[in-house]
Amino acid sequence: MGNSIYHGQYEIDCGYPLIADVLKLCFGLDALPTGKSVEDLFADAEEAGDYKPMEVLVDRLMEADYRIAQKLATSASSNSYREFFNKFTDAQFLTFNYDSLPEIFLCQDGRWRPEDGYGVPVSTELAVGVRPAPDVRSSSCVIHLHGSACVFTIESEILGDPAARVAELVRRSEPLYAFDPDSISHCFPHYRRVMSRTGRVSIEERVIAPVPDKSEGLKEPFIGQSYASAVQLIRQVGTLTVIGYSFNPCDRASFARLLDALKQTAERKLVIVSPQSREVGKRLSMEYPELRVQPVEKTFGQWAADSFRAVELDGQF
Repeated sequence: MGNSIYHGQYEIDCGYPLIADVLKLCFGLDALPTGKSVEDLFADAEEAGDYKPMEVLVDRLMEADYRIAQKLATSASSNSYREFFNKFTDAQFLTFNYDSLPEIFLCQDGRWRPEDGYGVPVSTELAVGVRPAPDVRSSSCVIHLHGSACVFTIESEILGDPAARVAELVRRSEPLYAFDPDSISHCFPHYRRVMSRTGRVSIEERVIAPVPDKSEGLKEPFIGQSYASAVQLIRQVGTLTVIGYSFNPCDRASFARLLDALKQTAERKLVIVSPQSREVGKRLSMEYPELRVQPVEKTFGQWAADSFRAVELDGQF
């Protein structure tokens, strides 16, 4: 997502950073060092135990959610994001992003709730005065394949009374996932934060940093269960529409399981929405000849202006 979106006829600086913005925002650099990528810089910082760049990045994303996503989701005026979610009312959403824009829109529409909307069970606390809604489930899931800034994992818990000095930290038999939207709690007005009893949960414990090798992060319990849910959804549907994702070979550990699941379905249909979709589609067709790849050579804004139309497959790759 770029730095600007359109609210009616007016352009708004929304603060969702592009890669060039991340370089300046997180590392104070105007240009990449020779032989380095942005992903390399995050990896170097992580190896040095410096998680400040990730904190800065996620803070900026949550600020954008706070200032823009909620406003667009509740506005009476039309915008491309509202039209997108209204168009695909039966869709399930998989994302490698950390922001909560999809959840904010879908929650506003009554299609998403944190208890089950992440594709895995998540513990929540209702706001004061809010009663539980019986037998209400999310009709759309938003599965965060690289983690969510709003969910943390509880693998140990305190048993006993710390004040009486008889408490002990015990590892849970199964991880518990908790909903903590932190600074964007107002975007989910029926809920309040679940607070960790074992101290603040830092951002590197919630999401995978955008490093070249994400294989270790993909082993985290919440992310592992999220992938299992995503694979199940893909096998049920048989069609995967991908928006603005380049399938960078460095990210193979992230996307290979999804495409492997897709090629086992009857439909095996992959729609790629991106100005570079034809180039990406040709490359993927060589690696995954079983897939029926359909390019839509448009930006998200152009695709919205075209009423999210997808041309028919022509089989030419």
